Amino acid sequence: MTTPSPVTTRPATAGDLPEVHRMLIALAARHGLPATITPRVLARIALEGRAARLLVALRADSPQRHPVGFALLILGRNMVAGADWGVVEQLYVQEPDRGRGIGRALLAAARAAAADAGCEGLTVSTRPETDGSALAWRALGPDREPRFAAE
Repeated sequence: MTTPSPVTTRPATAGDLPEVHRMLIALAARHGLPATITPRVLARIALEGRAARLLVALRADSPQRHPVGFALLILGRNMVAGADWGVVEQLYVQEPDRGRGIGRALLAAARAAAADAGCEGLTVSTRPETDGSALAWRALGPDREPRFAAE
C-alpha cells in the first residue's frame, strides 16, 4: 500500500457527474459488462432520487479537481433485520489512486450518511472476484466479516 493521500468525501454535485459516468463505464468494463447507464439516468439517480446517495472522493493534494472515486449508497428497508439499512451498491476508485485509503474514506462516508439517514446498519455489495472486495471488507473494521453471499 502506498502512502495515504489527504482525501475529501462529499455528496456528488452536477459538476461531478461526467467523471463519475466515466468511472461507471470503467467499472462495467472491469466486470466485462456493457455500461448502459446514460448521463441523464445517472443525474436522476444521484441528484433527484430519495433513496440514493452518490458520494465522491477528491484528493486534496491533487491539482485535478474532479473525483477520483465514488460510492453509491442505496437507502431502504432490510427485511431480514427489520430496520432501515444502507447498501453500498458500487464502490470505485480510479487505478492510479488505489491503495491510498480513498476506498476506506468512501466507506466511512457511506456509513456516516446511512447513520444520518436513520439506518441501523450498512451492507457492502461486492463481487468476490474483484481485487478490492477483501479490502472493502477490511475497511469496515476488524469486527466485520461477510455473513453470507449470493450470486
